[in-house]
Amino acid sequence: MKQLNIYTTKYENELRDFAQKATEAGTIEIKHSGEKRGQFELGVVCVDRKNLPTALTALLMDIAEAENPVYRHSSKLRVMVQSVRNSPIHSREVKRMQSFLTENKTLHLEGYATFRMGEYRDKLDMMIYQLIKKIKFSKEET
Repeated sequence: MKQLNIYTTKYENELRDFAQKATEAGTIEIKHSGEKRGQFELGVVCVDRKNLPTALTALLMDIAEAENPVYRHSSKLRVMVQSVRNSPIHSREVKRMQSFLTENKTLHLEGYATFRMGEYRDKLDMMIYQLIKKIKFSKEET
């Protein structure tokens, strides 16, 4: 069992929801939670090392989408992007998370989504670009 401290500045509710679901699934055991230096901290022990990277990756993908202003304000776009979750990008992100968890005891959600999920964020941007391009071409046709 390995201890992991997860921090967030803006996504306390999402982290609490994740923790509840992961605890119910037997993936983690919560050791402590609360405010620390202006951030919400959740201390957990990994019970199921196989499923934790997948669960954390899903949470981080939600956060990467929420950090993007276009996706943050469009629930339709957030539904569209769900198709990426079943792509090779998702598998690579899970592998990166597995590697991260073997080397680190601390995870800051916004920091990880910003600095370590570049490929996923690029894919989100490309989807927006393609959508804008389609809209532009459809306007030109009319």
